[in-house]
Parts: sequence; C-alpha cells; structure tokens
Amino acid sequence: MSSGIVASPARAGVAEGLPLPGVEESLPLQLPPEIDGLREKALALHQRKAGGRLSIPEVILSDARAWRAHGPDEDWLIWRARRCAERLRSMPLELEPGERVVGKPRFRDPSPCQLEEEQAQLEEVQRVLAGVPPFPGGDPGHFHPDYEKLFRVGLGGIRVEIETRRREASSDPARRTFYDACQIAVEGLIAYVLRVGEACAEMAVRDEPGRARWLELAAICRRVATEPPATFHEAIQLMFMALIALWFGEDHGLTSPGRMDQTLRTFYEADLAAGRLSRREAIEIISCLYIQLNRILLPGSAISVLVGGRDGQGRDVTNELTYLCLAARLATKLVYPTVGLVWHEGIPSELMDFAVQMLGYGRGDPAFFNDEVISAGLRDHGVSSADSHNYVNSTCVEIKVVGRSHVWVTAPYYNLPLGLLEVMEDVARGAAPEPATFAELDARVRDNLRSRIREAAQRLDRVWWDRAERGCFPLASCLILDCLARGLDFDRGGARYNWVENSFVGLANLVDSLVAIRHLVYEKRALSLARFCEVLRSDFAGQEVLRQRILNTLPKYGNDQDEPDDLARAWAEFLIEATETNTVGPHRYVPGFFCWVMHERLGAQTGATPDGRRACWPLADGAGGAQGREKAGPTASVLSTTKWSHRPVLGGLVQNLKFSGNLLRTEQDRHALRSIVETYLRRGGFEIQVNVVSRETLLLARAHPEQYQDLLVRVAGYSDYFVKLGDRMQEEIIARTEHAL
Repeated sequence: MSSGIVASPARAGVAEGLPLPGVEESLPLQLPPEIDGLREKALALHQRKAGGRLSIPEVILSDARAWRAHGPDEDWLIWRARRCAERLRSMPLELEPGERVVGKPRFRDPSPCQLEEEQAQLEEVQRVLAGVPPFPGGDPGHFHPDYEKLFRVGLGGIRVEIETRRREASSDPARRTFYDACQIAVEGLIAYVLRVGEACAEMAVRDEPGRARWLELAAICRRVATEPPATFHEAIQLMFMALIALWFGEDHGLTSPGRMDQTLRTFYEADLAAGRLSRREAIEIISCLYIQLNRILLPGSAISVLVGGRDGQGRDVTNELTYLCLAARLATKLVYPTVGLVWHEGIPSELMDFAVQMLGYGRGDPAFFNDEVISAGLRDHGVSSADSHNYVNSTCVEIKVVGRSHVWVTAPYYNLPLGLLEVMEDVARGAAPEPATFAELDARVRDNLRSRIREAAQRLDRVWWDRAERGCFPLASCLILDCLARGLDFDRGGARYNWVENSFVGLANLVDSLVAIRHLVYEKRALSLARFCEVLRSDFAGQEVLRQRILNTLPKYGNDQDEPDDLARAWAEFLIEATETNTVGPHRYVPGFFCWVMHERLGAQTGATPDGRRACWPLADGAGGAQGREKAGPTASVLSTTKWSHRPVLGGLVQNLKFSGNLLRTEQDRHALRSIVETYLRRGGFEIQVNVVSRETLLLARAHPEQYQDLLVRVAGYSDYFVKLGDRMQEEIIARTEHAL
C-alpha cells in the first residue's frame, strides 16, 4: 500500500487484480509508477487541513476585464457569454509529467514575490466586480451535459448548429441574441481546448522522456477542438476539458462524468476490436480521469460516475466498460468519484457478485440505485420513457435526467426534529396550550413544517424567475437539450425538464421522538409536554435514567416494529404531499430524504430531542434508523425503511449500512450481503450504500491518522476520507450500528 497506509483485512489485496466476468485475463489494479505518482499528489492535496482552498486569481481578473467592457446597451446574455469566454482564454493551465488526461487549471494564492502588488490589484478588481448585479441564487453547480451529442457532432458541430439556427431566427432579435451568446461561449471553449494542445506541444520540448505522449495529447486536443472524437482516449480527453470549462468558465462546479460506460462504450469497443487499446490501457486512462477530478476539488463534496442500468428501450446496458469504471475506483483509492451501480431486475448476476466483492475492499463503492423505482418516479414527472432510464445522481443521490434537465437540488435541507421542538417550546413558554391528545400534537408539528415548506417554495420560486433575468448560462445551453432547438437559455426554460428538489433531514429522530412523547406524555402520563421540554433544555441534566429508558425500552424506527414504522410511513407521505402541493418555477416541488453532511451541521444547531439524542449530536444519517438504534439486524433495518414509497423522492434517499471489516471474506458472506441489498431494492428501496469497516479500524484511524490517510467511508450519500472528517462526524460514523451477516 502506498503512503504508508496500514492495510486492514478489508483493504488488503487491492493490487492483486480483479477477474472480469467472461474475460480470461485478470484486471490489473496496480497503477504504473508515473500514474501512481499523480495519485500520490492528489492524496497529498487532500491532506490539507480543513479550510484549505483552491484559488485561481486570474479568473477574478478576467471577470473584471469582461465587466469593464460591459456597456449599458449590451444584452445580459452577451455579458455572461463574454465572461465565460474570457475566463477560458485566461485561466492558467498546469501540466505534469505522467498525465494522460490534461487541461486542469493551475491553482495558486496571490504570488508571494508580488504579493503586495497583486493583492492591491485584486482588491481593485473586487471594487469593479461590486458593480455587477448579484447572482440571484439557486443551484448553478449540479449539472450534467449531453456528452452523447458532444461526442457525436463535436464542438465544431455545435458551432455549426448555432450558426444555422441563428440564420433561421433572423426575424427574432431575442433568439438571435441567444445564439450570439452561445457562439461566444463555445468559441471560448474551443480556444481553451486549443490552448491545452499548445501547452502539450510545449511540454514535448521540455519533457524529453515524455515527448511522444505529449505530442499525442497535443494532436488529440487539436482534433477534438472542432472534430468529434474518434477514439476512447480522445473522447475521455474531451469529456474532461468540457468538465473544466463548465466548472471554471461558468461556475457549474460538481459537473460529473456521469454514465461513462454508456457514453464511452462505442469508442472503447471499437478501439479494443481494432487493437488500438488494451483493457490495461483503458483502465489507466479512466484512472487518470479519476485522479484529475481529485486535483480540482478538495474533500467534503461529491462527483459521481453511474454505471449499469437500462437503455431507452429497457434493455440492460452492462458491458466491459461497466466493470472497468468500477475497478478504476479500486485502482485509484481516492475520494472522487463515487461510483454507483444502477440495479434492475434484469441486471446480470455476475455484475452483482462483482459489486459485492468490491465492497469487501472497504472503499464504500459501489452504491446501488434502483432503476425500477427511479425511472418510474421520473415518468411521474413527465419524463419520457426513453429518457427515464438515462439519469444520473447529481453528486450524492439527487436525481436528474442526463443532458436534458435543469434541476436544482437540496433546496433547501429541512431540519425535521426542529419542527417538533418549536411546538414544544411554544407550549413551555405558554404561547400555545398543551395539546390534549397526541393527534393534536402531531397536527401542530405538521402545520409547522407545512408552513416552512410553503415559505421555502415561495422564496425559491422568486429566485427561479429572477434567474431568467440575472442568471443565464450560454455554455451550458450549448450542452443541454433542448436549449439550442428552442432558442432559449438554460435559465430561461430551454432545458427539456425543469424542477427543484428539496431534502428532509432527521426523519428517524422525529419519529422516535414522537413515539417517546406518545408513550411518556399521553399514555403513561409520566410528564407533561412542557416538563419534557424543560428536560430537553437542560440536555437531560439529572435525567439520565429517563434518557436510558427512552433509548432502551421504547420502540425505535429501523427495527421492523409496527409502531415507529407506521409513524414513519405517515410522516414520509405527509412530507411528500406537503412538498408536491407547491410549485417552484414551471413544475411542482420535488421531495427528497438525504443529508450529505447536513445531519451533522443541523444537529450541531439543534438541542436535545425527545428520542434521547443529546444536544448538538448529529441527526440520523439517512432515511434509515438513527445511529446505534438498529438492534434487530440489517434485514429489519431495510424492511423498516421500505415500508413507505420511495418513488416520489427524486431529491434522493439514502439507506446506510455498516458491517465489520472482517466480513465478505467468504462466498457465504458475500451471498448474505447481496441478499440484504437485493431485499431492499426489490421492496422499492431508492438507494443503499455499505461501509465495510470495523469500529476497531475507525478507532485506530482516529488514534493514528497518519497511517490511514486514504481510508474512505460512506457518510450520507457521498464518501470522504475518515481522517479528514471533524471529530463529531467521526464519532457519528463510529456510533452507527455495526451489523453482522
């Protein structure tokens, strides 16, 4: 293992290779030294202390230049396009020996040798940019371009389409302006690709050992600047440069590679058949892409690759590239990207076996997404049958249609237990009478949360329409159907599908709290609601007997028990209905139930709750039971979570399971885990992810972080380095129930 990492049983053996179903050769997972050196640089970048940042001062300077040239008569769309193009022409590049996928920006802080002069310049720039009308808000980042079209026609083909449509719109000034903006943006992208090629040619002179490879990369960039890619390497290189342009040219951070085994399949199979590419070379190129993603984003977020699933006719799409995209995750051993597997009833059995075997390496991948549920949910929102299988998890588990959608995610996160605590506080303060019955209390909490949802929807609706005036993304509009066909910007209704997704956090805490109140206040009459509130205000001070009674004797969600599970179902259905009765932009508001890191952040802002949770402790980490409360085993846990319909929750839903790191060594263990995963999915579960790491390993990592720098854990929809997490988040993951098979 590299970096001095201690290999726990679940993490050992990654370099040995992985057998591919139907292929005689074993897939090598040991990267060549030059690529492994790049991986080490990515890991070193990720070892920065919290609060580190990636800075490109030149981007701020280019924004100021573009704004200074903005006149009172210039259309807003043209300014936005010029801003994007100026960034792409000015953004400094960084090339390093060993790279096979190139074009990343050069990050730096203001130059130490010119710090005073450059800092003064940047301060002046900030004064210039203060005159730019502020961006209205909303989600600009979670974006997935139409790679299939990009690969089919190339940037030159998109440029021709823009020119053709502009001529056809000669009598429509607004559409002509839109196409002018798109042309400026796509020319900026073409110029950036050519710059990357020129930089590679210059590197061929400076790096004699790598001369042949740099010349090859220069030729690839020159070709794909205008022509469609013709090889696997060309396609993946164009994909990365499109990602960079969207991230840093137009602020679509977290744009992802998405469905790589589908968009790159024809290139891979053609190259393999022609002898231009070996499987080993393919996984090395994929690994280089994965490593580069880790060079442009620090830990704490998510970038997604999703493989498997079905095509528009419902046929399984599994191919060799499906396995290679999964295996590259093991080869690189970095935080990005997370790789998810799309499950459906016709998934090849050998692919499920391969995926479960992968989990045994302790990397937390793949997560399993349920195509039966998600595609049906998309069709409920007007998505065509052909498009309904072509989706991606935006970053964590939020769903959007590939290349055709303008979807905002996690807008916003709702703290569910807070709705209950506010009702209890009103009673304790005398601002509201004590509810006479549990049903009355339940109704008041619903009214509280319904009001919050309605207010958020109204606020987001205003932002949505403001974005049409002071947002706009001409480059994105070139890469999303049907913006060019409609002559409308991405922010002005150009995309085929448009909606906003939210996310509810702490369902298990709310349910377990309501169960506790029902038992202690309304059935046992052990204390009043106002008195219970006083206990919570003191964080159970002097009331540990009561807290242990709550934790250990009352029913808990996540154990296949009717009382809490029925309450969870009723509340999930209410939250879905309360969301969908609102409209944001052109579409009804869409619900979700996942938390990213917000269970820890919201928990830190939340006092003690009636379920026995102490003040500031993280809320439940997903749609399953709260940490440590799933006492009846993993099957009971997934049975509880699937007693309510996940079909409407395109905003995402996570079921987290944790198993000991010494499991999955035998075929029997792997069969048992596969059975649990498939039980969840066949019962309508949305997404499930698994940590295979023992409590002992996590405690060792806390004590000796320098030895566990690349230990990855699934958090709540995404993966992160365990040693990079804050103390409270580490404690939360350690506290999760560790199941046995």
